[in-house]
Amino acid sequence: MSVAKPNLKQISRILVRGVNWVGDTILTYPTVQTLKTLYPDSHLAILVAEHLVDLWRTFPYVDEIITFQRKKGPGSFWEDLNLSQSIKKRKFDLAVILPRSFRSAFQIYLSGIPVRVGYESGVQSFLLTQGIPRTEDVLRTHRLYYYLKLTEPLGKIESIPSPRVYLREEDRRWAELTLGGLGILDDRLLIGMNPGATYGLAKCWLPERFGELGKKLSQRWKVSFFLFGKEEERPQAHGILKKLEGRGVDFVGKTSLLQLAALLERCHLLITNDTGTMHVAAAVNTPVVALFGSTPPDVTGPWGNQHRMISKEVSCSPCMKRTCPTDHRCMDLITVEEVEEVVEKKLKEQAAK
Repeated sequence: MSVAKPNLKQISRILVRGVNWVGDTILTYPTVQTLKTLYPDSHLAILVAEHLVDLWRTFPYVDEIITFQRKKGPGSFWEDLNLSQSIKKRKFDLAVILPRSFRSAFQIYLSGIPVRVGYESGVQSFLLTQGIPRTEDVLRTHRLYYYLKLTEPLGKIESIPSPRVYLREEDRRWAELTLGGLGILDDRLLIGMNPGATYGLAKCWLPERFGELGKKLSQRWKVSFFLFGKEEERPQAHGILKKLEGRGVDFVGKTSLLQLAALLERCHLLITNDTGTMHVAAAVNTPVVALFGSTPPDVTGPWGNQHRMISKEVSCSPCMKRTCPTDHRCMDLITVEEVEEVVEKKLKEQAAK
């Protein structure tokens, strides 16, 4: 007996399995907004790891946030089973699975959602009802388009929305009070720096060059530097702060994601490696100067034409490795003077507006 195909026009409850990284979360905003545009009367829920809840808390196209813990090992199966049973009770019609992982697809498969859309990948393909091929063309497109392609079986929209972090008044007020407490609510430039990178050291410009760049910029501009990053990146930040000689403010590991976004909104510019912070800055309309080595800037770069990306063409880049197996030449070839020139030009462009 044949099984009737679900009517994709009669979707009322949607579950989106979110990605697990800060930067990719930002780049999935247009996909989630598109789903809500295609099904404006639907109840749309996002399933996301607990550490990313802040980024969805204020997003107006999501009606419900369902969280889980990213456990590993034998206990993860029971977590997935309990989670799937909880989801099953909510009776979703459609699931869009953004990560390309067996575990993500398995969580949704166990929940019995009748329409399951995601990228085909090995065994995971058998857990989907609408599998999207991961062709070479798809993999070469910007990551925002990569995620957006998952909505194609469901319909088309007239224009692609840009990623945007929606800040609350309380977040902006927190930033205002913080800057006021530091005594820097004046006419000085505020420049953010993010010298680390979650994915690995291969993506990182030398920390001492961040410090040297800051010293050079402070000789020509009245500026304060905000250092951002995770707590484990504090060693890199410590050396940079010493070189900045009192002109740097340490925010490493000290903010929530929405507080980070509120501070980035106050910055005139962010200088960064390829990081989640880079995408958060772009999503609050702060210009970015981004340094790329092991990852391709045309695929993972910040969204928008106001940003500047610096990379070197070397035979082994992009390698997508966490640590460099050779001499880190892709980042080592990027000089302080080169970055300073790009930053100076960007600051002058903004001053002229």
